[in-house]
Amino acid sequence: MTHMKLRMYIIAIMVALLLLMVFRTALAQESIVSGLAPGNVFTYTVTGSYSSGAPIADVPDEVINAQATEYFKVTIVNVAGPEIGYSWFWQFNNGTSITNSSTLNIETVENTGPFWAIVSANLTVGERIHPHFGPDLSTFNETVRYAYTNYTRDTNRLQLEFAYQNNVTMATKTEHTDTYFDKQTGMLVQLNDENDYQNPAFTTTITWKLIGQNVWTYASAGSYPPAPFFSLPVIIAIVVVVAILVVALGIVLSNKRRNARRRRLLGKR
Repeated sequence: MTHMKLRMYIIAIMVALLLLMVFRTALAQESIVSGLAPGNVFTYTVTGSYSSGAPIADVPDEVINAQATEYFKVTIVNVAGPEIGYSWFWQFNNGTSITNSSTLNIETVENTGPFWAIVSANLTVGERIHPHFGPDLSTFNETVRYAYTNYTRDTNRLQLEFAYQNNVTMATKTEHTDTYFDKQTGMLVQLNDENDYQNPAFTTTITWKLIGQNVWTYASAGSYPPAPFFSLPVIIAIVVVVAILVVALGIVLSNKRRNARRRRLLGKR
């Protein structure tokens, strides 16, 4: 009976430890931490385009607005857990502008303004980007070193594809997005969005690209020297090309010498 109780105690302890590990893992997955602070400013170029022959009436307003944009500026006003307050300034090519204040929740993607592209800081590949928003199961595809002018930074890349159909017109479209977020702050670095429409057939694109910010520099934590141009793959490629050129040159010279000897022999005869 004593052995039976001891065995039960051991099993209970193991189950408790297992549950604790699962609970801690769940907490780690669901922790939402912003890497931003009041006063952070980010400026983007925004461009939009559509294929020639596209019916203007069917081109979304967001594409037309992007095409007319000079730049878009986001200023972080306050951060309270997952809630981020920001002001935005939208400058158009014709000299007009729009400005307002909005809020964004990085847990649930709730947003009251035109800018949504902020995620939790320090996410890794495989972690859910919005763990408290049930329908969104997306995770980052990879972490890359995004190249700036004279440095690189760890940057999370998200690639998605969606298919839509209009229930009234039955027109369909496929959307492809390729988005980069700075890993330490969770802030948008670059967004490429392409929509392929059918019935009628045309394509639209929208691109956002970070051109200015006051949060990090080449000397900041998380910034690294630029990738060397003469990396191992590049060196190997150069060696292969040089080797091919040397062999080709050797063949050419050998053929010239052979032809010269042949002519001398023919001349003696």
